[in-house]
Amino acid sequence: MNLRGPSGHTRLGFLLMDCDGGAAAPPRRRRLCTWLRIGAGSVLVAFAVVACSPSASQPASPHPSSPSASKPPANTGLAKSALGPSACVTAGRPAGGSGPWTLVAPRTLCGLPPDNSAQYDQGGQALASEYKILLSMDGGGSAKSTVTLEYQSPPIPNFGRSINLVGFEGRFQPAAAVSVIEEGGYSYSNLPPGPHGGALACANVEGTENCVWATSTTLCSINIIDTTGELLGANIGANAVRIRDALEAPG
Repeated sequence: MNLRGPSGHTRLGFLLMDCDGGAAAPPRRRRLCTWLRIGAGSVLVAFAVVACSPSASQPASPHPSSPSASKPPANTGLAKSALGPSACVTAGRPAGGSGPWTLVAPRTLCGLPPDNSAQYDQGGQALASEYKILLSMDGGGSAKSTVTLEYQSPPIPNFGRSINLVGFEGRFQPAAAVSVIEEGGYSYSNLPPGPHGGALACANVEGTENCVWATSTTLCSINIIDTTGELLGANIGANAVRIRDALEAPG
């Protein structure tokens, strides 16, 4: 008999159950889990909307979002066909060189539209504040500005994906900064950083993929939730580089 693995929405449920360490959980883990609940909760809501809709056979439109000065407007014409493994590939040849680099907010990321919700902004800013404290304490560098972004799939049957980012511009020691931001207690793998240079490391954290990269002028932590698994596992190294290529531009 072949045993099936848990479905996508079940795996997301496991992710949240794993975070229920309560007051005994380390502070960084509690904060990370709060942040992950925002992204995972949005994906779970997407599943619920599709399952309860009378026209569940047709993809629902993404929820409306108010554009802000720091984030681009959402793309309302997204289809699952645009979200395959190649969705993270950016058009043209990625810029290379030694930088300096700055952070940008692309209109879409891996085919996903942005989520401008106040709930995500609050969680992302809280995590960014904690990272700044850790950087100042552990000597990874100095953050001068903060960027928080989330890209979220709309309600699509049997599909859920989000990419959350907390990033900084400033002055950093790449390897040291990455080490500071890595979540304690998890095994990170150092990966080729791609054409932008610096340092890159990834690990599975509470069922999601967490990747941290840094150059002398940028530092970013991203968490990827993907019920299909297409962006994760053996593909995470290439996709992490593609994601950072889309989020960094020459300064």
